[in-house]
Amino acid sequence: MTEPNSPSLYARLGDEGIAELVDRLYVHMAERPDARPVWRMHHSDLAETKARLRAFLSGWLGGPDRFTARYGMPRMRRRHLPFSIGFSERDQWLQCLRMALDDTVPDTALRAALNAAFTAMADHLRNRTEPEADRHPLTGACLASPGRTPAPDDAAWRPCQADCHQ
Repeated sequence: MTEPNSPSLYARLGDEGIAELVDRLYVHMAERPDARPVWRMHHSDLAETKARLRAFLSGWLGGPDRFTARYGMPRMRRRHLPFSIGFSERDQWLQCLRMALDDTVPDTALRAALNAAFTAMADHLRNRTEPEADRHPLTGACLASPGRTPAPDDAAWRPCQADCHQ
């Protein structure tokens, strides 16, 4: 994630930055109607959910491993298998994360590096790739250009046709 001999993403963000990022992520997830599907996947005890994510991010970003001793090996893909995660869920989460990054990380180079790392991780967690992945998460509208996943308010969404997913 970083060049040799350069500070880790953890060193650049710090514990306080991780905590702020996690807090803002969940604020955006709770407030955005288009993120409801991914918001509903999260545990009702938000304090525990945030603590787990902060612990994971500490080690994943190159800092102290605070996750393994408390929760076991991360194995994030396995932990997310019970949830149906396709392109739309990935993108809902990433949109909220990017908004949180914009809120909390003023350093554009650090923000870009974190965005790249989180994008790769979020894509790794996908476990569904059926045609419905090209449908809008709330309205069921189809993409005018399948294979591209626009923001939920993008003009690329169009009403679904009867033969779209055959």
